[in-house]
Amino acid sequence: MSKFILFLRHAIALVREDKLFSTIYVAGTAVAIASAMVVAIFVNILLADIPPESNRSRTLYLTSYYRKASMGNGEWLYTQFSTEAIDSCFRRMECVEAVAGFMSYLHYLDYKVSDMDGQHELPVSFTPANTDFFRLYDFTFLSGRPFSEQEFQNGEPVCVITERLAKSLGLGLTPNPSPAGEGQNQQPTPLSHGRGAGGEALLLADKPFRIVGVVKTVSYMLMNAAADVYIPYKVEGIGLHPERQTNIPYSGNLDVHILLRKGFTQQDFMRELEPWRQRYEAVASSQTGEETGWRVWANSHFFRYISFFYSRGQEESTTLKVMNLMPIALLMLLFLLLPAVNLSGLVSNRMEARRAEMGIRKVFGAKRRWLLQEVINENLVLTLLGGAVGWGLSWLFISLMRHTREFQTLFVSEDSKSFELSLDPAMFFTPTLFLIAFLCCAVLNLMAALIPAWRSLRKPIVESLNQKR
Repeated sequence: MSKFILFLRHAIALVREDKLFSTIYVAGTAVAIASAMVVAIFVNILLADIPPESNRSRTLYLTSYYRKASMGNGEWLYTQFSTEAIDSCFRRMECVEAVAGFMSYLHYLDYKVSDMDGQHELPVSFTPANTDFFRLYDFTFLSGRPFSEQEFQNGEPVCVITERLAKSLGLGLTPNPSPAGEGQNQQPTPLSHGRGAGGEALLLADKPFRIVGVVKTVSYMLMNAAADVYIPYKVEGIGLHPERQTNIPYSGNLDVHILLRKGFTQQDFMRELEPWRQRYEAVASSQTGEETGWRVWANSHFFRYISFFYSRGQEESTTLKVMNLMPIALLMLLFLLLPAVNLSGLVSNRMEARRAEMGIRKVFGAKRRWLLQEVINENLVLTLLGGAVGWGLSWLFISLMRHTREFQTLFVSEDSKSFELSLDPAMFFTPTLFLIAFLCCAVLNLMAALIPAWRSLRKPIVESLNQKR
């Protein structure tokens, strides 16, 4: 510990000795780290377990394909899922903890809400879902609870809204007396009647909905869980059609996300699903009198987003297919390499100025590797300072860019009438991001300091001593 304190004091003294060099070095490092961290933070937002999408590492995203022998060209027809597929198949699987069914295609349609007096009319996005949606996504309930299984099955017009919408409608929030988000067993806490609010209800598409819970507003950077209003998809009267009018039993209008039990993998799910799939094909073939096929693809969260990310708009033109793993790594390396070349020149000039000092220390027995390690450590202190500044710059850059249309269209459709691109601290401070930042600093430091320091220390002692003569 004493050696570390001594080294730290020596490094600080060198920083104070040449303030211009230190300032330029820290600034150059900050720009390099900020550029790399912007990419890393963006990938972190897409991939990391961030509340309420806290279960990304255990989530599977299902896609269904159907084919009959009589269909032209033998092509597979893309379909979504029905409630029968959820209840008769997925929920009966041992490896499945929860099956979230919801209707995402309604997300960006032009729906509006208001209080019961018809005032404070606001455009909103809403997600019709089942009760497992609140098991998959870890919402923070500020008041009330999720809608219950009974309310869902009965198609009762109940809803869960976000804090932002509650404040916009003038609703006062009464905090839960116990830890929020504990599921359907939690008793509802009344919502107070704020000025202009029509009580514990709102109008959605001119239909009254009773508010049973208020959740912390979800940033639309977390695309799967974000909405303003969450309602049961079995509610009638506002144009919800979870069941597709076809003769394909498992085909519907529902997206399905699977939460795996701990200890199970995507391969376990596919193996357990295979007998169910074969049984479905056999029954469907006997009922239709022709060969029938059903395929289910399950993507993990990582492989769903690492090869591409997209805007959930209605037109294919909004889809962006960029950034697979290799370009991400090359981009971050480029951001680090170019500044490292410039910083290497600074280190080289400084080493030339310190050659006499290094020569004297060699005369008194200092070994070359000790001096090299010291130079690297000194530059590492500066690099870490620059890394801390760069991390702050990356946060500032994303905070400013999130209000631009170019940034927003990476997460939401340009046609969306209502969205919130707030920044959660978990998007910037995770163990993975800290490790990435530290590795970026270490790589940049080695590239900038190692070569010029090694070349300078290899020169003969006499030449170093005579440098200033």
